[in-house]
Amino acid sequence: MADPEDRDAGFYWISIDGQEVEVAQWQSEWSQWLVTGSTEPLSDAVSAHVLVLSEALPVPVVDMARAKAG
Repeated sequence: MADPEDRDAGFYWISIDGQEVEVAQWQSEWSQWLVTGSTEPLSDAVSAHVLVLSEALPVPVVDMARAKAG
């Protein structure tokens, strides 16, 4: 597994201790995971059980003209 300190900030698919797959944000400046929908980062104890399942998710491209028309 790659050193978390080398991981780029962004959103990743993860699994915590074999539970349901979910999206979480890696906050590289604080070396912490923030699960989507949570207000607090994962504790160090829980973070030790995170399995990263993807590369950083790409930023979606939004067609603003189409979004305004909808």
